Amino acid sequence: MKKFFSNLGILAFAIFIFSLVSCNSDTDNILKEPDLSIVNDDYLINQAFEDLDNVTITTLNKSGLGARLTTDVSIKELCPTAKATLDASGKKITIDFGTGCTSSNGITRKGKVILSYSGNLLFPGAKVITTFEGYSVNDKKIEGTRTLTNTGIDLAAGTISLAVKVENGKITWPDNTFVTLVSDQVRVLKLGGEGYEASITGSANGKSREGASFKTLVLTPLIVKQTCAETGVWVPSAGTLQFLISGIELTVDYGTGTCDKVVTVIYPGGSKEVTLD
Repeated sequence: MKKFFSNLGILAFAIFIFSLVSCNSDTDNILKEPDLSIVNDDYLINQAFEDLDNVTITTLNKSGLGARLTTDVSIKELCPTAKATLDASGKKITIDFGTGCTSSNGITRKGKVILSYSGNLLFPGAKVITTFEGYSVNDKKIEGTRTLTNTGIDLAAGTISLAVKVENGKITWPDNTFVTLVSDQVRVLKLGGEGYEASITGSANGKSREGASFKTLVLTPLIVKQTCAETGVWVPSAGTLQFLISGIELTVDYGTGTCDKVVTVIYPGGSKEVTLD
């Protein structure tokens, strides 16, 4: 009987130790910093598409937002050797950056961006469909179809609401790793003397460069300013974005309005300040 109680005590002690180890293991799993590479990849994806917005809006403005009947469209502010050709009858603008064209703010673009438009983007219902031919930004190849649709104008506020859909999106890095992406967003665009400001909401999903599936959801509107982008800062200056990747939920806080690349990433059990690059 004494031996039985002795064995029982050993068993109880073993269970107690195992429970402590299990608890510590669970705590370690909660507190362990997750892989944050997708956050930086998302920044680089947005960098490419925000640059595309800059290219699109600049070109449409120069061409009268698709309503001007001329073949000469000057876009020298994007790059001195870039050429934009307007096919008014076919409602198409082809922007050709050739084999490489670097802008004054250090962005190198190659290949062609094709904008097919249904009419003046200032009118509700108008669409601009963007496709690519060998196009890259800072050596990242861009593929897919991006559609902008004017869903409304607020004349008092001076804003245009655009539904933005990316289909079959793919961005490939020089090492041949890539991210795939589909997204549905709403961009409320305000044009002003200092450039545009976009308030972005919506969601996206795809696969990371490591092959992991991810989803994103804008929790509070992301604010992107042309004045920031033109200084090389493509990170939203405000807003919060939620990630779900490999079963882990992250929230990225972009701040309250400063043009910088510093964000706060909040994850289960902790947070970290990250500088995106």
